[in-house]
Amino acid sequence: NCLVQEAYGVSSSPRRLSLRHLLVAAGSSPAAAQTAIGHFSDKHESPETWRVLLQRYQSVSSGCKETALLEFLRSCPLEKKIIFVHHRATLERLSHLILSEGIPFVRFEGAMSGPEKDRSVALFQQEVPVLLSTESGGEGRNLQFCSTLVNFDLPWNPMMIEQRIGRLHRIGQSREVFVLNLAVKGTLEEYILKILDEKINMFELVVGEIGAILGELEEEQEFGDWVFSAWMEAQDGDRHTAFEKLGSKLAQAQRKYEGVKVLDEELFGDAFVTE
Repeated sequence: NCLVQEAYGVSSSPRRLSLRHLLVAAGSSPAAAQTAIGHFSDKHESPETWRVLLQRYQSVSSGCKETALLEFLRSCPLEKKIIFVHHRATLERLSHLILSEGIPFVRFEGAMSGPEKDRSVALFQQEVPVLLSTESGGEGRNLQFCSTLVNFDLPWNPMMIEQRIGRLHRIGQSREVFVLNLAVKGTLEEYILKILDEKINMFELVVGEIGAILGELEEEQEFGDWVFSAWMEAQDGDRHTAFEKLGSKLAQAQRKYEGVKVLDEELFGDAFVTE
């Protein structure tokens, strides 16, 4: 992380986008991090420190999130579960691990044809307990027969997290939706998860409310840009304070939203509906 911060301090905007991609990949899996570091080294100057970092990731046999995921899958072998990932390298890595465990699963990804996607969803509903999916997984499809969602890769944008939950939390869902979020301790993803859970109880919100809350933020940046800046511009000891401030702004935005909602209910009564 110090190496990325050092590069961030002297980088132009395009290079900062590459550094952000590096951080996202590092939070996903060792396989995704290796790919991202390799691409970064190919496009930019590649000092010895970057090559050493790449070698370190290449020496990692398994990530702790991967271990936690496999333990979870073993603990409830029959329960239907959809696992969301963002990076292609992570998708391939998890496919290999789940296959080696002998756990039946199907994949759902954007590169598949329409009939292939339909077949994966049908097999998931009728035969196999696990759907390993990219961001496009299940879009526009009926998945309320599944009530367990695993965010293996945690998006920096809360709207994307809500959209994933919304794929399961639809009319016809007969059970409470269980969401498992995987994040490595001390990473940016853990900080995001902490403020979303502790400051605004995101996973107890009605689908659609997070967008309204973010809309109350008096910031021009998108949430992902906001947390990236907070992470990169604060020293290790100051990150807790930086994210506490970010969380406080979120909580304030939620209070504004709740005030508007109460006013709407008073004005419109039964005609007011929260989607």
